[in-house]
Amino acid sequence: MEHSQFVILSAPGMHGMAQSVCDKIKAKYGVDFPHHEISLDVFKSGEILPRIPETVRRQHVFLFFPLQLPDPNFALIACYLTCDALMRAHVGGITLVIPNAVYMRQDRKNEKREPISARAIADLLTMNPKVEGIIATDLHTQQAEGFFRCGVDNLTSRQLFAKHYQELLGPDLSDVVVVAPDFGDAARADAFAKRLGEDVPVTIFRKNRPAANQSEVIGYMGVDVRDKRIILYDDMIDSGGTVRGVMEKLVTDLGATEVHVCATHGIFSDGAEEAFRSLGHPVACTDSIPRTSEYLEANASWLTVLSFDELLASAVYEASLMGGSVSKLSK
Repeated sequence: MEHSQFVILSAPGMHGMAQSVCDKIKAKYGVDFPHHEISLDVFKSGEILPRIPETVRRQHVFLFFPLQLPDPNFALIACYLTCDALMRAHVGGITLVIPNAVYMRQDRKNEKREPISARAIADLLTMNPKVEGIIATDLHTQQAEGFFRCGVDNLTSRQLFAKHYQELLGPDLSDVVVVAPDFGDAARADAFAKRLGEDVPVTIFRKNRPAANQSEVIGYMGVDVRDKRIILYDDMIDSGGTVRGVMEKLVTDLGATEVHVCATHGIFSDGAEEAFRSLGHPVACTDSIPRTSEYLEANASWLTVLSFDELLASAVYEASLMGGSVSKLSK
């Protein structure tokens, strides 16, 4: 298709990111992608009405949607209804750009009579026949891509964090250890360590989850972290219980000299901001969950937010090309 047949739409919360992506595509590739902002009217009853401001007939839409705002359940219904509105407006096709794909942690049954929520939500997002692709970032598990009925381009943040810590910690990384907070993050942490430096080792912690949003550290395996600088690498921080438990053990019991925390998706639920602020260890995350300037300013003493805009710009551009490759962006 010609690039004139592509348009970027954004839901509230992602207008800034979408416009930045358009600007970067224009600057890097010399291609203009029109950008239009959709609105979401909310009735007093709580029902949602999306409004598409411009015609999209026969065009392919990259729909930027924040599935964490204002909460996952509202956002999912709003996204579903927006896709329905686009279908009824005779859109050519839809690629959902959802940096934080919610519910992907619930990818299996832990007890009887539980849903596999990740699969159910993937079905909801892709049951519209016009949804032809997904661009996401750091899905909780790689196999979650198989839950969707269309192709998924799963971008990774490791190159952003590698560049950040190479600049922050200096060229000598001989005393740096990457720590995975649990076995589920081991492969992700290992890939990040290799991107950070050829000889950077990985230590893996073990945890137990007695209940939802509760965890306890019960051991670790890997290199000794005494007198080391630690980068604690995870895909998301929700309430932060696991990460804070590992941080405390690293410093108090294991003798690490400093701890840096990074996670792609900084949810920070249940007052986690105050807990991290009081610990005093720097945390870095991406802008996969949009934050206001007031939020960033209030948490600037401990939180650094890295932008996905350039990576998303390249992903959108490659996805618009016949024979384009998005997978090469996450190597």
